[in-house]
Amino acid sequence: MAFDFNVDVELTDANDPASVQFINMTIESAPAGSDRLLGEWRGATVFVPAESGEFDWDDRPGAGTAFVFDGASADARLVLGLLDFRAPGGGLPGRGTSGAGSITDPDDPQFLGDIKCRIT
Repeated sequence: MAFDFNVDVELTDANDPASVQFINMTIESAPAGSDRLLGEWRGATVFVPAESGEFDWDDRPGAGTAFVFDGASADARLVLGLLDFRAPGGGLPGRGTSGAGSITDPDDPQFLGDIKCRIT
């Protein structure tokens, strides 16, 4: 199956640059001009406390985010939030786009980790 959006994202622990994890993010159909889409992601568990699920991408003014869940977004728990997850000028991000974000652990509400992200 061909995807309209298929990227590998390098996540780096902001406090430990040697701690790196990659996730793959896909969106099956991304019509031109869309500013909110649902996609899927997968990756080995390193510091993100899940291996796969869905993500909600929001490119409305003031957003530019991707919220990553440990299952179907409607019934799952947030495990990762990516900021500045958009192309310059708006739209889905491409290779070289970088930003920041936070990791959360649904089983430990006190946990919050800062990350840097870059599409490779």
